[in-house]
Amino acid sequence: MNLKQRFSLVFSSLFSVILAAVMLTVYFLFADFRQEEFFDRLAEKAETTARLFVDVKEIDYNLQKTIDRNSVRKLYNEQTLVFDENKKLIYSSNDNFNLKWTPQELDRVKTEGRVYERNSQNEILGLYYNSEEKDYYVLISGTDTYGNRKLNYLMYLLIGAFVTGTTLVWMLSFSVSKKSLEPLDAFRKQIQEIADNELTIRLPKAKREDEINALANSFNQMMDRIDNAYSRQREFTSQASHELRTPVARIAARVENMLQDDELDAEMRTYLSSVAEDAFHLSEIISALISFAEVNNRRNAVLFKPVRLDELIFSAADEISAIDSNFKLKFEIENNSSNETDIEIKADEVLLKIALLNLLKNALLYSDNKLVECCIKQKDHSIEIAVTNTGPVPQVKDTDVLFSTFYRGSNTKNKSGSGIGLSIVKRILDYHQASVAYNIIDSNTNQVIVTFLL
Repeated sequence: MNLKQRFSLVFSSLFSVILAAVMLTVYFLFADFRQEEFFDRLAEKAETTARLFVDVKEIDYNLQKTIDRNSVRKLYNEQTLVFDENKKLIYSSNDNFNLKWTPQELDRVKTEGRVYERNSQNEILGLYYNSEEKDYYVLISGTDTYGNRKLNYLMYLLIGAFVTGTTLVWMLSFSVSKKSLEPLDAFRKQIQEIADNELTIRLPKAKREDEINALANSFNQMMDRIDNAYSRQREFTSQASHELRTPVARIAARVENMLQDDELDAEMRTYLSSVAEDAFHLSEIISALISFAEVNNRRNAVLFKPVRLDELIFSAADEISAIDSNFKLKFEIENNSSNETDIEIKADEVLLKIALLNLLKNALLYSDNKLVECCIKQKDHSIEIAVTNTGPVPQVKDTDVLFSTFYRGSNTKNKSGSGIGLSIVKRILDYHQASVAYNIIDSNTNQVIVTFLL
């Protein structure tokens, strides 16, 4: 669950709980008010009936019934019972109702003065009326039809308001949170695009000053510091590599000149050969560092232009042939696309040549017959370059590790190298948004496949 969903869920849940609590409070307060109001009506009716019995000496019970039936404030399902001081029923407003209280209940009415009860249908009030002449027990029951209807109406109204309000708040909270946090989504997408070759990306500043804008400013300041540090590192690597190349080349040249001396004894010749080999190894490392620096220095330049892959491969092969005359290249082109396509892609020619040069050198170095096969396969939406050689294969479970810097496989024994070549290839191809994979065809065949998407 992301931040927007958590924020919306928490806010909506809190609102729903508070709204439910408020509406329940309103409902129960109104229910108490209705009950108290009806209780007052029952008490008023009971006292009026008791005063009639006290004030009118010779009351006609039929007349009292007529008064009860025609009362303006008559209650629904109303029934009135009057008991004398001996707890004898002396009046009933409706003979069809069966409202009976036991003497114990009447004692309770006398003790408490007023007793209010409620059954499934009616609400009942018991009143003890004490006068100078006679005492009366008045029981009156009725149904608060209008009050209960209002209470039910209020209940349905509150339920509808709760459902509607909660639904609207949940919808609005998700909408508002999504709208409010859109800058964070934009930040996330831009941050995901940042790589070591895209350190110039900066987050846009919002129009208003808020926490998101402060976050963007802080992130941009951090990226400035990282970019500055990375630039200083690239500059140092590039300058140091170029500065080291010259003395190493001089050392190698002097050693080579000394090895031309026929008067050298065997021990000195062996020693100088070892120095020459180390100088050559050091020169390769320096060349690799310069290649890394070249990749980093050209990362911000828009240098992609149409490049023919076959011409680039032939150019790299010529450079290798000048170093090793035994190098042999078997080159093929396969067209597996539905249409005639040109083996041309948009690329940085200098960097891509470095990558192909390293692939061919690596294939030659670990070949058992100095033969490297290179095949360009044209497809509808991609172009593949397969570089294959025969020779010992590396014993690794995951061949992706071979593209790590300074990693050397099990087949590098007695082979010179720095373990940087394939890592340079991987970085250059990443820069071109191309993929590279190392495949072990069989126990004596290695293959590297480079894929360019069209």
